[in-house]
Amino acid sequence: MNTLATARAVPARFAWAIEARMGVLVAVWLLALSWLRPLSDPDEGRYAVAALQMLRSGDWVTPALNGLPFFHKPPLYYWLAATGYQIAGVHEWVARLPSLLGAWLAAMSLLVLLKRYASQSVAVAAAVVLVTMPYTYMAAQYANMDMLLAGCLTACICSAAMATLEAAKGASRSNWIAWLASASAWAGLGFLAKGLIALVLPGMVWAIWLVWERRWRQWWLPLHAAAWLPVLLIAGPWVWMAQQRHSGFFHYFFVTQHFQRYTGSSFNNPQPWWFYGAVIALAALPWTAWGLVAGWRSWRRQPRAARPAAPSLVRSLDRLMLVWFAVIVLFFSVPHSKIVGYVLPALPPLAYAVVRLVQAAGWQRWGRRMVALAALLCVVLAVVLGTVAVPAKAQWRALRSLPVQSADRLVMLEHLYYEVPFYLPAMAAPLVVDDWNTEGQQADNWKKELTDAAAFAPGLGSTLLLDTQGLQAYACAHPQQRLWVVGSAEAAQRRWPGLVAAAPALHLGSAQVWTLDAAQACRG
Repeated sequence: MNTLATARAVPARFAWAIEARMGVLVAVWLLALSWLRPLSDPDEGRYAVAALQMLRSGDWVTPALNGLPFFHKPPLYYWLAATGYQIAGVHEWVARLPSLLGAWLAAMSLLVLLKRYASQSVAVAAAVVLVTMPYTYMAAQYANMDMLLAGCLTACICSAAMATLEAAKGASRSNWIAWLASASAWAGLGFLAKGLIALVLPGMVWAIWLVWERRWRQWWLPLHAAAWLPVLLIAGPWVWMAQQRHSGFFHYFFVTQHFQRYTGSSFNNPQPWWFYGAVIALAALPWTAWGLVAGWRSWRRQPRAARPAAPSLVRSLDRLMLVWFAVIVLFFSVPHSKIVGYVLPALPPLAYAVVRLVQAAGWQRWGRRMVALAALLCVVLAVVLGTVAVPAKAQWRALRSLPVQSADRLVMLEHLYYEVPFYLPAMAAPLVVDDWNTEGQQADNWKKELTDAAAFAPGLGSTLLLDTQGLQAYACAHPQQRLWVVGSAEAAQRRWPGLVAAAPALHLGSAQVWTLDAAQACRG
């Protein structure tokens, strides 16, 4: 059996050429179809528009939803997307760049770790398996924080493992300190991507792996200044500035959005404990199927007692990957709320496991065919999801054809149409019309997001979140302003009966867009 230890050494002058070549290929692969789909509602619209508003407002400390402070998530995604808008313009693929960067970072971190301690062939194969998984590929094409967090976690765990292994073999002090500081820096960026789990999860993986490996001499590594100082320097300033500007930030961000969300049962998408096992098995096809078949074939070919012992570094990597996968899946299986993207950090160790199982089964010659089939499947899925599965969403791009002026005002009836401002020129924050008595409401939905955000700026919230009478009062106070109204016919009938008889300027699936002068709204 060909093992991880039998790889041919790579000349030093070519050491970085492999990473550079793979980096370019992975980037091209992930970017290729990122422009195809319009933004999806709600996540992509929510985060893409929040980043756009950050750019337009110039406030890089306080993320905003519909013009109101929005602290569900930290700001790293918004910073990256807003910078992308500034450089490349407002496009869907730019909104997805942070996720693409996260997937690229995960693949390259895995490549660097495995090339250093396993072999070049295993490193390249694992990276290819990772980025050709439909799960990874589609998450990289989706504008939210999950893939960005997965990239930071992967880079953090890989750096921590390299710091440990370098310290264990007596490498120079500057070598393992550099990797330790790198792990800490990625943890800090991970915190800015999605919060405390970027510190908790790598810490759990590292600690359990150290215990299993009995690496007692490396237990002091987390206490070294290089392990915690970069985290404080990277994440600390934003936390401090956010609290200085908004006195309730600490409680809302850490207690409500971390501990209560993890332990509560009222948040989105409650699922059974086995949910993530099924999701990973299906969303990582065909790799999960090939891995299981290869594992069964290897077990049948060679009894356990007759198998040669793996080299020590290989055994260490096997244990690290097993702990890594188990910690991520088990941690997110505990809460009632389970979102598909939460377990993306478990995919790098899964990619490694697939390569190990296929290698143990003696199927190296099949590798190219397997990669080609997986890549073809990903392309088919991307095209289908972009052109067939979400045909109604493509209609939102028609908003760009409307003659909207910056002085106009957008009004939304009984719903927050997250993505609409993305396709329109810069205007003031939309007015959202509904009944805003949310006392006792626990559902985690768009209305609760807005009311939570308005609690940080009550005065501003009262001018943006209106009931029917409030909308009429606004219209009467601004009779010369042109209004663009988005909503369903049913919502219009309840909030603005006279609007139903008017001809819509645009049909957007179940929603419609009307335009009229505010003076008409004032008259009812």
